[in-house]
Amino acid sequence: MKSVSAVRATLLSVAISLTLAGCSGDNNNNEMSQAEIQYLSHLDQSRFFQRQGELKASTLEARSAAELQPNNAEPYFIIIDNLLTAGDAVNAERQVNFLKDRIAPDALNDTTLNRIKLIRAKSKQLKGQSDEALNILDDLQNPDRPQQIQANLLKADTLFAKRQLDEAEQFYKKAQELDTSSVKPLIGLSRVAYARGNEQSAEDFIQQAEKVDPDSPELWLWKAQFAQTKENWQEAEDAYIRALEDVGQYDIMTYKKYETISSLIRVLREQGKAAEAFVYEEMLAKSAPGTIRSNLEAAQEAYEAGNLDDSARYLEEVLKQAPRHEQSALLLGMIRFRQGRMEEAERLLTPIVQNEDTEAAAKLLAATQIQLRNLEDAREILESLSDKETDPGVLAMVGITTIAGGENEAGEQFIEKSLELKPDNNQLRIRYARYLIQQNKTDRALAQLEEVIKSDPDSSGARQMIIQAHMNAGNQAAAISYADEWLKQKSESTEAMLARGQLALIQDNSELAEDLFSKAAQNSPQNHDPLLSLGALERSRGNSGKASEYFKQAVTLAPNNLQALQNLTNTLPRDQVAGFLRELLEQDPKASGPRLVLLEHSLLNGDTTTSTDHLAVLLEPVDENTPSRLSPLVASIFSNVAAQKINADEIVEAGKVLDRALGLFPENERIALQAANLAYQTGERDKANEIIRETKLNHPDSAQPFLMEASWMSGDQRYQEAAELYQLALEKQDNAAIQLRYAQALQRAGQSTKALEAMESAQSRYPDNRQITFALAIAYQEADRLGEAKEAYQTVIQTQPNNVIALNNLAWLYQQEEDPRALEVARKAFELKSDSAAVADTFGWILFKAGQHDESVPILEKAHAANPESTEIGLHLAEAYKAVGEQEKAKAILERVQQ
Repeated sequence: MKSVSAVRATLLSVAISLTLAGCSGDNNNNEMSQAEIQYLSHLDQSRFFQRQGELKASTLEARSAAELQPNNAEPYFIIIDNLLTAGDAVNAERQVNFLKDRIAPDALNDTTLNRIKLIRAKSKQLKGQSDEALNILDDLQNPDRPQQIQANLLKADTLFAKRQLDEAEQFYKKAQELDTSSVKPLIGLSRVAYARGNEQSAEDFIQQAEKVDPDSPELWLWKAQFAQTKENWQEAEDAYIRALEDVGQYDIMTYKKYETISSLIRVLREQGKAAEAFVYEEMLAKSAPGTIRSNLEAAQEAYEAGNLDDSARYLEEVLKQAPRHEQSALLLGMIRFRQGRMEEAERLLTPIVQNEDTEAAAKLLAATQIQLRNLEDAREILESLSDKETDPGVLAMVGITTIAGGENEAGEQFIEKSLELKPDNNQLRIRYARYLIQQNKTDRALAQLEEVIKSDPDSSGARQMIIQAHMNAGNQAAAISYADEWLKQKSESTEAMLARGQLALIQDNSELAEDLFSKAAQNSPQNHDPLLSLGALERSRGNSGKASEYFKQAVTLAPNNLQALQNLTNTLPRDQVAGFLRELLEQDPKASGPRLVLLEHSLLNGDTTTSTDHLAVLLEPVDENTPSRLSPLVASIFSNVAAQKINADEIVEAGKVLDRALGLFPENERIALQAANLAYQTGERDKANEIIRETKLNHPDSAQPFLMEASWMSGDQRYQEAAELYQLALEKQDNAAIQLRYAQALQRAGQSTKALEAMESAQSRYPDNRQITFALAIAYQEADRLGEAKEAYQTVIQTQPNNVIALNNLAWLYQQEEDPRALEVARKAFELKSDSAAVADTFGWILFKAGQHDESVPILEKAHAANPESTEIGLHLAEAYKAVGEQEKAKAILERVQQ
């Protein structure tokens, strides 16, 4: 185990002081098995290492996943991709042949077979077997769009290598048409142009590629080669070095890495810089250790002195030089955790935990994941710790994640064991008591709170929670008695006065409440809480003027208090609020709360000058490396203002707000997606697509841009493209909702068989998801697989007994089999939604078929009245009329139907 002295002393206190925010999470009684969790963990880590260029680690993790689920193809595909990246075509081809033999025949659908063929084609190309590669690519069956793009690029590269330039150009253009956000087709077209002797056209394509992705390593490599052919040695050298920043990250000597370094050495030698080749290779491998050491020492010194911002700056310098410097990443992760910047902490700590056996980092990452509500990830980390049964901090975290997983009793045991080992952790006791209150375990909650008061008699938080526990249990008398006793013991306690005053309000004794709130205000003239209570009391009496005065006083005392600002803005007209806050800002220019409200006010009014003045203050960076802490709040205000204007149908103004927000926060995904969606909805398709492309580049692991594009395609009834985008989104984020949207898009695209396969796959992954099971039932019914449809509807009704559509359809299926249960199920559906023509028709027809003709007539009449255009309902009603002797009515219905 590695020792990290700079952070060890702080880790335990962080873990012990964790909140129990996760304790009251929804129960999840459908957890995966430990083996399944381990499999997914190995698979995720394998992909992570692959993205980082650590192919050895990626392959090891993939092999571990394959050992757990040897019949699952995905780990083998990762191994094969790593072999192709390394340039090992022979073993890649051997592995893909082995894989095909292992896959069950019924799993060899077009998508999987195409994937295998693409691997074989790439292997053939690497081995110089161009014709065989092209023959394989011609044999693809129903490829989806990503596979079409890959195939076109591979064909183009192969044809280019054969010097068949016209054919290569055609396939590069096809690839570009399918994916305008990729630089690869543009690089290929530039190479074709250069091979034809058209340097200007080649440069034009390079410039186009730079607009798409200027940081692409493939582009830098081609720019280096292009410069080298023109003997622009310095330009070639610079471009090769830039390409190596990405290509050189691989932990093995890949073909591309070997080719790039070799070319760089040739360029250096042409300039007479033979010795510098070694220097550049060393620079790529490691940084200057003296600089790292001095910055790390300065960071530790600043950290120990409590100067977190200074420490973070030194650590960021270290990580710029050595991105994988573990000790720096760990200490910076701790700092970001303490600063509440959880996403950054997670990003820094995750690679350490995955790559190293470092329990200190694992504990901190688990704490971070809990704060981010990634409870399953936290639980997986905690399970791997050696001291999970003895460390009180770890026990507390294990308890939190266990409860969140639905195992309340086991989770409670972990937390109580943690408290036994560290009984003075009052913060944990209070938060645990809050959870127990929510679970209606009042006696146990009270016992925990009494322990807190024994060790800290002045704990007003514990006393307030005791009152809350009694009220939650419906014991108002006990709550009042306890509050009276508290006030008697602590007659000058502002918290006691406020607590008793709130109980007086519940008793409709507003006079006593006002007296207690007023005494609390006199007792604590600098405390805004009594003023908020008085303001709320006056507002409940309808005295908005008096209430606003109290709220103004509260905001004056606590200008950054959200509750005070919200109460004021909810009581006074917007212009009056703005006027008061402007006066307040003159007295306290550094108050951010009033300035944020005034920013929103100026944006809503379209006042660019005023909003710019506020932004200059709110977005002032902490230092040259640290943006303003208020940046996320400011971005949120822009987003909310834009949403308000869209809802008010002020589309042009909303667009101006979002354009401005994009300029200020170009990497804010929420704003970017809002702007893209507005542009698309207003017909600015090119602008929308450009924003989406940039968002994908800025957030490469996010599914949201793909989901938004897919929703556009669905809205335009371009369902095949929507399905392909949902498929891409699933590669970024696999969840039940996206799986369902993907299947539905396939169904609307007319690919019923593929849609059904997708739904079945989703149902196997998420067997307890109600929406998927319901959609699958409908799909089975439409595919005339009635037995499977019936079983699926039965499953739906077990968890959703009032699902009218499921009840109606199940009743119809029962009736087809002459199952006597049909009548009761149809009756229940009708009772739940008697105004539905389809439901009434099903119930009426089943009554008719059961021989209850008289009873069926009014039900079928109701159905016909609800949908008089339905031929089927009309025919059912006509049959019922005939059965009860109403021949004229039956004849009239039949005549209308025949018309």
